[in-house]
Amino acid sequence: MLNKIEGITLLVSDIKRSIEFYRDILGLRVNKESENKIEFSRKESPNTKLILELDISKSNQNNQNSVIITFSVSDLNIIYDNLTQKKVNFHKKLSDDASGKNTIILDPDGYLISLTEPASDEFAQIPYYHGFAPA
Repeated sequence: MLNKIEGITLLVSDIKRSIEFYRDILGLRVNKESENKIEFSRKESPNTKLILELDISKSNQNNQNSVIITFSVSDLNIIYDNLTQKKVNFHKKLSDDASGKNTIILDPDGYLISLTEPASDEFAQIPYYHGFAPA
């Protein structure tokens, strides 16, 4: 039986360009790096990894849009402005609805990266209380 997602591997066309995007623009932490492969994680979730591997097959299969990687964020308005200043390509502009805020950007190989800030939940539990207590 499957226990958890350990990581996601994306085949990329230019490893250096992808490193710059994921490390310098999105702020992921580099765990391991080799000539054709790099592993990233977030400080907050070191056990879930994003792995980029150089695509040596040169197959040019355009399957990137069948994959969406989603990151939750705490202040999407600031992040959106920052990405706009860095001239990141947007697949979907910033939207705000009952479920929260969302935008989708494209990485250098065309993979979709969704950034989401969930709406505040008025019924969210207090961290130290176990059970439901309406306000």
